[in-house]
Amino acid sequence: MLKKMIIFIFLGIPVTSFCQGTQLQDLVEEALKGRPLLEAAKYEVKAKEAEIGPKGSYEDPMLEIAATNYPSDTLKAGELGMTGNELSITQKIPFPGKLTKLRNAARYEFQSTTSTYEQMRLDLIREVRIAFWELFLAYKRKDILTEQISLIGQLVSVMRSKYTLGKASQAELLAMQSEEGNLKDELLTVEKEIEVKSGDLNRAVGRDSNAPIPRPELSAKPTLDLSAINEESLKNKILERNPGLMSKKHDLSASDEKLAYSKRNYLPDFEVRLAYMERVPSPGDRGVDLVSGGIGFTIPLWAFSKQSEELQGARAERARSERLLEEERRHIQHQVHTMFAELRESHDRLQLFEGGLVPLARQAVVSSKTAYLTGKLEYVAMVNLIRNRFQTEFNYNEALITYLSRIAEFEALLGEPLGVKP
Repeated sequence: MLKKMIIFIFLGIPVTSFCQGTQLQDLVEEALKGRPLLEAAKYEVKAKEAEIGPKGSYEDPMLEIAATNYPSDTLKAGELGMTGNELSITQKIPFPGKLTKLRNAARYEFQSTTSTYEQMRLDLIREVRIAFWELFLAYKRKDILTEQISLIGQLVSVMRSKYTLGKASQAELLAMQSEEGNLKDELLTVEKEIEVKSGDLNRAVGRDSNAPIPRPELSAKPTLDLSAINEESLKNKILERNPGLMSKKHDLSASDEKLAYSKRNYLPDFEVRLAYMERVPSPGDRGVDLVSGGIGFTIPLWAFSKQSEELQGARAERARSERLLEEERRHIQHQVHTMFAELRESHDRLQLFEGGLVPLARQAVVSSKTAYLTGKLEYVAMVNLIRNRFQTEFNYNEALITYLSRIAEFEALLGEPLGVKP
């Protein structure tokens, strides 16, 4: 590795390091504190947690005060024997087990929302990291184009001198100038891309799109041993730990509890009533106070249009949750398969570039420049070698960013580092 670094430095190629350094970490922390969408999700978690207690509680009892059996003509208390003032309390009591099911469903919904929040948090970290690296790649492309324009500009100056001396054709001079113009036009596109990518990164962090942002720099290079990572084991680990998938599992559990609750709706609920009447004495009646109590229960008289429809709805919701869970599981399996192939490809491409492909491309341009100036190399071959060199350098940086992005995506799915060693 030291030998490779020496080669890169000798040829003027920057040794790019690419793990999450202080600059990127600061942006990630700012995003986690400043994104309104993440804050909204956090409040949704709190709201779902607050629903658990009420879902498992009885309804508030009804306290009633009533004036009973007063004569309608005089409204006097002492004329009739049954006149009195009554105080009663009524409590509705669902059939045992119903509230437990509702409370369990609310708890699973809270867990689902918590998992969704965690997945949003991981996705936000991934979004910031990828936006950071894409902006870095845009700057690298600008650097490469600027250097390429400078090299072509030097050749244009030489070509003008040769044309003046009659040692080069006008067609060669015009072709070289055209090449320089096309590169400058491409540079304008890259400068626009930098503006767009800067806005994307600002948005990911939670800033205004026009906010100033420094040029991204990458820090120490991590080592990822792909031989120690197996696609199947990685997939199984993600299927076990992925917060988004866990959210769907909790949704299914909540649907199970709601279905069980709907089945219990055929069972009667109860209503208990206790009353105390303060009686007013009347002629021939000593006015003894009265105590009364009673219990009532519901009858599923309209079960065909109410409870049965509720049960069908709960079954449909449970089936929906089950299908969504299966769809999410298959989606993750496909993601892992695709991203693992891309991770391996970018890893192998980096090894290929670091193994000498970029230095060879640079050496070829240095040699061809001398050969061209001495008339031993055609113009077209020279231009192709120059294009190949700078395209190789860009491909190296592109593979680097793809490599980092796939690691970030795996970590967003897994919820933990991918075993990368700095």
